[in-house]
Amino acid sequence: MTTRLGTDAAGMGTPRDLRLVAPAVATWVTALPLLNAPPSTSVIVALITGCAALLLLPVVRHGTAAETVTAPVVAVLACACAAALVVGARVTMVRTSPVAALTEGEGRAAFAAVITRDPRPRSGLPRPGRAEYVIEARTTWVRVGRDREPTQVPVVLLVSGAEWRRLVPSQQVRASGVFLSTDDALTAALVPVRGPPEEAAPPSTAHAIAGLARERLRGASESLPQPERGLLPALLVGDTSELRPETAEDFRATGMTHLLTVSGSNLAIMTGVVIGLSRRLHAPTWCTVLGGAAMIVVFVLLARPEPSVVRAAFMGAIALLALALGRRHTGLAALSAAVIGLLLFDPALAGSYGFALSALATGGILLLAPRWIRSWSQRMPRPLAEAVAVALAAHVACAPVLVLLSEEVSWVAIPANVAAAPMVGAATVLGLCVAAVALVSPPVAAVAIGVPGLAVAWIAAVAEAGARVPHGTVPWRPDLTGALVLAALIALALLLRGRARRIAAIVAVAIGGTVALVQCVAPQWPPPGWAVTACDVGQGDAVVLNAGDGTAVLVDTGEDADAVDDCLDRLGIREVPLMVLTHDHADHVDAAPAVARDRTVHAALAPPGFADRTVGRMLRAYGVPLQAGVAGRTLRSGPWRLDILGPRDGAIGNLNDRSVVVRAERDPPPGSGEAPLSVLLPGDIEESAQLSLLSAGPALDVDVLKTPHHGSATQDPAFLRATRPVITLTSVGADNTYGHPAPETMGQLEVLTAANYRTDLHGDIAVTTGPDGLAVACERGCDTTGPTPESERPHGDPR
Repeated sequence: MTTRLGTDAAGMGTPRDLRLVAPAVATWVTALPLLNAPPSTSVIVALITGCAALLLLPVVRHGTAAETVTAPVVAVLACACAAALVVGARVTMVRTSPVAALTEGEGRAAFAAVITRDPRPRSGLPRPGRAEYVIEARTTWVRVGRDREPTQVPVVLLVSGAEWRRLVPSQQVRASGVFLSTDDALTAALVPVRGPPEEAAPPSTAHAIAGLARERLRGASESLPQPERGLLPALLVGDTSELRPETAEDFRATGMTHLLTVSGSNLAIMTGVVIGLSRRLHAPTWCTVLGGAAMIVVFVLLARPEPSVVRAAFMGAIALLALALGRRHTGLAALSAAVIGLLLFDPALAGSYGFALSALATGGILLLAPRWIRSWSQRMPRPLAEAVAVALAAHVACAPVLVLLSEEVSWVAIPANVAAAPMVGAATVLGLCVAAVALVSPPVAAVAIGVPGLAVAWIAAVAEAGARVPHGTVPWRPDLTGALVLAALIALALLLRGRARRIAAIVAVAIGGTVALVQCVAPQWPPPGWAVTACDVGQGDAVVLNAGDGTAVLVDTGEDADAVDDCLDRLGIREVPLMVLTHDHADHVDAAPAVARDRTVHAALAPPGFADRTVGRMLRAYGVPLQAGVAGRTLRSGPWRLDILGPRDGAIGNLNDRSVVVRAERDPPPGSGEAPLSVLLPGDIEESAQLSLLSAGPALDVDVLKTPHHGSATQDPAFLRATRPVITLTSVGADNTYGHPAPETMGQLEVLTAANYRTDLHGDIAVTTGPDGLAVACERGCDTTGPTPESERPHGDPR
């Protein structure tokens, strides 16, 4: 059977050979938990499985009737033993290396290392003193005392500067840095390096040519408009340097993220093209095999040995070997052999989501797609049946793993991938041809790039349309239990037939209808009359002041763009007339550009000098005017009057103490009978700034206090007493490493009021107003901590 998947689908129409599936699963299941276990555990597992295999081996060798049962068991045990030995050996090598010894004292040392992956931008916004790039490398030696100790272990370098950005795999560099321990048992150290490399050797010829091709492909793509400019290099060679965040979000929401990082299917397509052309030209078998092998080598060099590419390369090599030997090739046997071989060669792949998704997608296609194609081809054109079957099979197989990453199940992903599939193959073949032309003539490539650009434009349009579909995803539990439940439901749907399947479908519809009904009658979120909401954005701040009609004043945004975006979506906020950014710390402002990208933001208020910093420049690029927030200013937005209490002119101290401090007061709706609502939003000010505010004499008593600095111990008791809050909101991340909130601070707040709420315990927290006074609603329920019912008190109660 021939499909658009090239060598990944070689032998897809032949009978299934399942003999290697169980050994492959055993290899994976053994390696994965042992990655984080002591080497002694690996030795014990290897001994147990190895001895068991040896005990059963005579039964197999004597050829008894039990051989048909015993042989597969021996294969499973042997693979489990091999996996345990490999993992134990790798972990031992890392833990006993000179590099590991350096991490124990966080020692600084000179070293030499070979670059193994291209430098990639570090997650989060760039900040002064923060490393810009992450580079995976393998040491060749480290200096311990006066001696160079040879050692070859994986390390991760945190670096900054153009000199590092231009490095390509195979280059050896010399540098020095502090060796820090990591949580990854197969990575010896995390090494922050200051300044450029002390010495950098040239790359190998093959890697130099591949790096030049990537660079010229990126240069040729500059003639394309966005999003095609950033999308084409990402799809072809995994280069996401020009990819816009909004494009990446569209692909994530539509279940097409796999297209943003070079996929194993790209390699399978290209090897399939080579084999197809050879057969059309009636080339001899040896020529076809050599051409396919050359394509595998070139593609791996160009797109780098990412997990999915390595998996496809291994399967392609097996297909070519079967072709050379004149033997029948079965896809499942090749996939199983690839999994076993690659996990034994690099056990770290057992923990790679990319490798898991690639293997599962290929397995799903090989197992499920042939039967579906045969059945559906009787009712629709075969190309359409093939596209739908392949997309559905891949998505069904990957769904249990995808929920661990996205916390949702997408139904839009299948039609979106079906619609994009024809253009993916076209863009891959045509784009790589242009990359080859770019090596010879960049001007010609800049013109020719428009052809694959059209294919990429269609893919981008599909992703954008899919992302706009309302309720295109269903929330799902993002843990092992959720993954297992989803896997069980999928297995049930695939195994049931006839009447049993119809009954299961009726039950599923009934359960879905019940869940929908429960959601309809469940407590509404946000609650009616909400005025203030503290968003749960993890270890950070984001407070929303309701300005009516889908608009709000947003005070800080946190660092996680998805978290603040989800909170604003739940609140129905489409427009932000004013965004207040209290100070330039990542946990308060780094998601601000994402808010400006996804919503209309009319203006932003920030401390003096903020406009010249990274986030300020990004906001200006989105057309958001910036105003300086200094004490004495008063602004109005909808029903809110915002008095800026700090920082005062000439304020000194750390960045926390120079936070913009806002006292917000909300005018009640006419005729509502409500009292005004006041809120104090002090950013992260500490004792020094708090005492300064006390001495300046502004009114500090409010109904709602956002606890300064996430409830840290850096509080002045007199300042907290002066606020006299009815309700306190502490924005803090669960299990954070800072010890926030401090027990002594929470003790002081409990003396002031019994209504103390925390985002780590309650999720989003909304303060509502009404004729009866204030009330609090919590997304996770307000009864998860003790003293909460007291919050429902009218204004003016004793404080």
